[in-house]
Amino acid sequence: MEKSPDREVESHLRQGAGREWLEEAAEDEKLTELLRRRRLDLSGRILELVHRGERVRAEAGAHTFSGRVVYAGADFASIDRGDDLVEVVLDSAVWTVERSESGGSEQRGDKLTLRARLAEIAAATESVRILVIDGRAIVGSIDVVATDHVEVFQDGSTIVIPIRQIVAVIRPTSRF
Repeated sequence: MEKSPDREVESHLRQGAGREWLEEAAEDEKLTELLRRRRLDLSGRILELVHRGERVRAEAGAHTFSGRVVYAGADFASIDRGDDLVEVVLDSAVWTVERSESGGSEQRGDKLTLRARLAEIAAATESVRILVIDGRAIVGSIDVVATDHVEVFQDGSTIVIPIRQIVAVIRPTSRF
């Protein structure tokens, strides 16, 4: 049974209109996603990376931290590098997203600030490495977290570090 010329034209028109509609819908979706991303702040963008299980490379001066983002705070992110966990101040680094095939995790509750995370670290009395803006690393335990600074005990001395000078805090994930 042969198709009539009218049915062929009708079928061709339906396919063409459907293809155009799909292309328009895809373009609308792309523009909607772009608008959504424009409205995010850096903390919100990093939270998306946690949910997706994305790996990043955070470059802060001469320091580079690569790994999976496991926590997005209000002003910092936690990067799991396997042997250690790095708390990186969001606006002290340039972030490169490295696509990942693994799934992420859902993060619930209010986002901690760096100051709150520092207080948690101080309570654990663990030795950490604190990187400051000028590139120096200070190793010791955080004794005091004050309003705008931390006090680190190192080799019998107390080092006072303004929180705004901190770029990253590195702490081991396992105990030896």
